[in-house]
Amino acid sequence: MEQKGALPSELREAADVLDPSILTIGFARRMATYKRATLLLKDVERLATILTNKDRPVQIIMAGKAHPEDVPAKELIREVAHFLKDKDVKRRFVFLEDYDMNVARWMVSGVDVWLNTPRRFLEASGTSGMKVAFNGGINLSILDGWWDEAFQADVGWAIGKGESLR
Repeated sequence: MEQKGALPSELREAADVLDPSILTIGFARRMATYKRATLLLKDVERLATILTNKDRPVQIIMAGKAHPEDVPAKELIREVAHFLKDKDVKRRFVFLEDYDMNVARWMVSGVDVWLNTPRRFLEASGTSGMKVAFNGGINLSILDGWWDEAFQADVGWAIGKGESLR
């Protein structure tokens, strides 16, 4: 934010974002429509209720980068940015721009739960989920890529039962 010329008040506000004592869900990858980054936004009222729950709050860190020519992927990022303008959730849902290996390194070692929601049979491997597991995190994923083979109920959760929904 400093590099982009943020005001001192914006920097102070950013210091209050994310709480290490709150359940943290991570979602980071190259943005592509089949990865369904905006699936969380299908019911924004419910998501806002979960994020702002006084007794059991949740926070989400999302990072991604679209290919310069991938207009639909850029639209996904715009949808997330639009959602984040809501004052009720902006302290509990953060989007990190310029996703790269360094951001990924910090995320996979710092989240509690790694969320993966691709369309089934389109995920090549899902190496970020593997890295989260090696760092003590739990996976919550569609049964695709590595999670289809590695899923065990005592080390994470499966979304669905392996069906392919379009």
